[in-house]
Amino acid sequence: MRPFSLYAILLIIVIAACQKESRMPIPYDGDKVVLNSLIQPDSLIYIRVTKSKPVKEYGNLRFPELQGAAVVIQENGMTLPAPEWRVINGRGYYVSQGVAGTGKQYTVSVSYTGLTSVEATDSTPSAPDIRDASAQIASNRIKFSLKDNIAEKNYYRIRVYNADTVNGQIVPLKRDTVKFRLDPLFNNSFIDVIGNAYYSEVLLTDDRINGKDVLFVLQTSKEVTASHMIVEVSGLTRGAYKYLDGTYSQRLEERLDFSMDPVNVYSNVENGYGILGGVNAKRLSFSVE
Repeated sequence: MRPFSLYAILLIIVIAACQKESRMPIPYDGDKVVLNSLIQPDSLIYIRVTKSKPVKEYGNLRFPELQGAAVVIQENGMTLPAPEWRVINGRGYYVSQGVAGTGKQYTVSVSYTGLTSVEATDSTPSAPDIRDASAQIASNRIKFSLKDNIAEKNYYRIRVYNADTVNGQIVPLKRDTVKFRLDPLFNNSFIDVIGNAYYSEVLLTDDRINGKDVLFVLQTSKEVTASHMIVEVSGLTRGAYKYLDGTYSQRLEERLDFSMDPVNVYSNVENGYGILGGVNAKRLSFSVE
């Protein structure tokens, strides 16, 4: 198994935890199953299953976990061994017994007494073709190259981490995501999406780079001081991209007022809420020059 298992767990935890207080009169359609899972190839599948509740419960935004639900995972139409219930960092997950594959279609269905059964389907994308990451100490630029596959419609997420060596391996420093933006002097293909703000991730489609070999230049908000860094580019399915894009503000902004910035979050879960999406992260680890 690749070291992205922990990445997958943390990603799902982030998604499940990103709830903000709102005092808007939001209609409630009744209790439904909430299914959340981003599936990473070569990693176990971690499925978070909870129950929705009215937003008016301002003081308690933790959603009830549905332990004891009947959760079924299918891979390309074949039913896999039943996932096991595990508690990880205080949260319950249904965890597959085997790792996910690349280019496979997955369907997850959930049944729970008293609630309408739900189902969602998505596939796992191929890993991005990235190479040649570099940065210089005391600079504020990071470079890497990406070759887009002309035969596919591609969606990407870019993240950068400060890193260090542990037992001879380069690993990201805990909670040390680097804030950056696409450098307007170099990334002409994305000039219309480049702003003045710096973020801990950037979401892109291949509309302007379809089939091209592109040099990305990232401008960091602070000077580079780490001895090592990691550039992570994730290939996303359309569903995963739409969900991450729709929850962008909730996940990344420390202060958010839903009464001023309401948003309809994409969901592909039939009869419920949440997301089943495919993600394939590739990391380039390198020493800072």
